[in-house]
Amino acid sequence: MSRIVPAKVCRLLALAALWLLAGAAAAQDAATTVGADGVQRIAIVGGSYFFRPSHIVVRANQPLEIRLSVEPGVIPHRFVLEGPGGERLADVNLETQEQTLTLTLAPGSYPFYCPNRLLLFKSHRDHGMAGTLQVQAQE
Repeated sequence: MSRIVPAKVCRLLALAALWLLAGAAAAQDAATTVGADGVQRIAIVGGSYFFRPSHIVVRANQPLEIRLSVEPGVIPHRFVLEGPGGERLADVNLETQEQTLTLTLAPGSYPFYCPNRLLLFKSHRDHGMAGTLQVQAQE
């Protein structure tokens, strides 16, 4: 017995597949590019409760240049970078005009996030606007 699948079910399945593919792409590690000057470079874009990329792998003890920007919108965002021990290393108000942060970091896992919140609502970090900068020792 053959059965015809309703168009609504097909659309839902297609949307679910796209959502899974987008999530898999977003979860991939991002590596930096290294210029002739030896500086590692990466661009991070913030938006409606996300940072892209959200997981970045860099080399330790080499200069790192992070270019920060935010997609246009009405909700203000910040970029906070913490050290492995929880100390705050950077706190930058994000703007549509790109800003640059330059650091040299030791090996470790460095969380970054947006701490902004509106009144009694969850913070942007709690909504998923967070990521990790993984700093690996050179081989």
